[in-house]
Amino acid sequence: MPAERKRPWYLVLALLGALALGTTGACSGWSTVTLYRESIDVAAASEGIADPDDRAAVESRIDAYVRTLDAAKSRGWPLGVAALLIGGAIVFVAWRAMSGSGGARAALVQLVVAQAGLNAASFWLMRDVFDADLRVFEARQAADLHERVPDKPRADEMSRAAVSMLRAANPVALALRTLGSALVVIALTRRRSRDFFDAATAAVEER
Repeated sequence: MPAERKRPWYLVLALLGALALGTTGACSGWSTVTLYRESIDVAAASEGIADPDDRAAVESRIDAYVRTLDAAKSRGWPLGVAALLIGGAIVFVAWRAMSGSGGARAALVQLVVAQAGLNAASFWLMRDVFDADLRVFEARQAADLHERVPDKPRADEMSRAAVSMLRAANPVALALRTLGSALVVIALTRRRSRDFFDAATAAVEER
């Protein structure tokens, strides 16, 4: 009977990381699918904004966002469905890999790589939607600051700073997700990880 091998610590972290990647990916995909299944009420989205100019600006940005979202449906819908399916598959396969399934390990590597590619594709193919959504945030942020900060130029400056930070956060988030995916794949393909799964599979076959 093959000797039992201890699960490497980095393998445990990789499997937990894969679960996190799968869960966030599935949630992101579901959010995109929901956007296309439910209509957006432009008037309701601007409720609570007292200043007429700010309310009109928010409604204009939301209307532009809805039109951009609809125009990108041929790209956004399949990308959202793919993110939901791949994320769900990663969660399922990661749980199987935790039990020592060698086949699940190999499948998990492929799924994590596929998700990383999908994230990059979504970032580039849906940039118009992301930009339109960012402009909605900018208008809402400006309206909120105009109510809280008496000095309007100062409020506008604060709003631009917040939007600049958020704009920079999107590529940073993509880079961090890609790095996380790479670390998961490296951990799953290391020699000790492969040996662990081989030993676990051999132990099951011996029973």
